[in-house]
Order: sequence, then C-alpha cells, then structure tokens
Amino acid sequence: MIELNTPLEIIGKLSQLIENERKIQRLQQKELASMADVPLPTYSDFIYKHKISFEGLLKILIALKMYDNIYGLLKQRDIRTLDEIRNEPKLPSRIVK
Repeated sequence: MIELNTPLEIIGKLSQLIENERKIQRLQQKELASMADVPLPTYSDFIYKHKISFEGLLKILIALKMYDNIYGLLKQRDIRTLDEIRNEPKLPSRIVK
C-alpha cells in the first residue's frame, strides 16, 4: 500500500518521533535544545508549529543519537554503468491489439 503524505504531515510525524524519543531518554525540552545547540523557541516551534531549518533538525537528531534517521536521508541509488542501462529490457512504447 502506498501512503502519500504532504511535507507538513511528514514533519508532524517526525516531530512526534523526536518528542517520543526525548521522553524515552528522560530529557526536558530545554535540555534537548541545549544539547542540540538550538534555542528553546526554535525547538518549540518545531514541535508545535512544525517549522524548523534543516540544520536545526539535524542537530536535534544528532543530539538524540538518531543516526539511522540521518543515514536514511543520505541513501544513494546504486550507480550503474551506461552499458547496464543500455542493456536493460525495454518495454514497447505502444502495444497493438
């Protein structure tokens, strides 16, 4: 099943994930903001308004040691040679009945 989400919905889910992890680690919002070197109002805006810079988000993920989430962003496609691409089976552009 394909689940389509808007960017705001994805950020909302990410903020819930981060808040849950913060609570599991028994950190106050102020402590996490300090550990991540982001101002507390910035962290609060992220949690409640779903607004944050990419740099701020990365700092929070690093402070919580959520490295898998960061590495998931950095995945690259397998690099193939031109010969591999050229030799792929091609679908006909039009099927005649």
